[in-house]
Amino acid sequence: MEYSKSNLSSLTEENIENIYLTLLTNKYSFMILSTNHQNYILTKERSIIPMKNLDKFLKERKKDIYYKTIIQEDTKPRNTEKELTLFYYYLNQYKPSLDKLYGGKYHFGCIAVRIDKNSFLTTIRGKKELDEYTIVNFVDFKNHIVSVSGKKATLNAPLLSHLFKNKNVNVVVHLHEFYPNLPYYEYAFPGTELDSIRENTTSFHIRYHGVFLLFDKDGNLL
Repeated sequence: MEYSKSNLSSLTEENIENIYLTLLTNKYSFMILSTNHQNYILTKERSIIPMKNLDKFLKERKKDIYYKTIIQEDTKPRNTEKELTLFYYYLNQYKPSLDKLYGGKYHFGCIAVRIDKNSFLTTIRGKKELDEYTIVNFVDFKNHIVSVSGKKATLNAPLLSHLFKNKNVNVVVHLHEFYPNLPYYEYAFPGTELDSIRENTTSFHIRYHGVFLLFDKDGNLL
């Protein structure tokens, strides 16, 4: 966990954007924004979270367990033509939402398509191009490992794997937007154990992060 702190007289769009660029450039987990009256946490999703008890927050973050990625050679290449077709279909459907550049260089949000019981195809981490993808072979929840064939997967890979444990989920679309009439869950840093276990029967929001839309094989929203 790496972070930095900036003392500000006030929060303005200009100084927030400058600090956000610092966060992305230095690959910090978050930045602390401190004004005369309030502390805030600036996240990679460019969300600003008011923080009442900063000391407690920092102590809790030291306990966060992050998943590690292992890149493995795909010794049994799979025919993923059907999954790729579906991946690009949903990519085109939601491209207006996914095409936003954060810090002028990164796209956030992700799409994931089930391959089989344990594996899925999904967008890569820190993507500059939307159509890049990788294959997650499996996620080891006990040892906190994400096995991939290709590039590193989105930080949301452990959560996506958990969502696919629901056999009715065939596609997951994550957007930094909010949809009406869906449940909310509390924020946790993507890629952590705390973030990897959510309710997987319906679509939902994570506060300060965005929406996770779950679709079945027929394209119905769960």
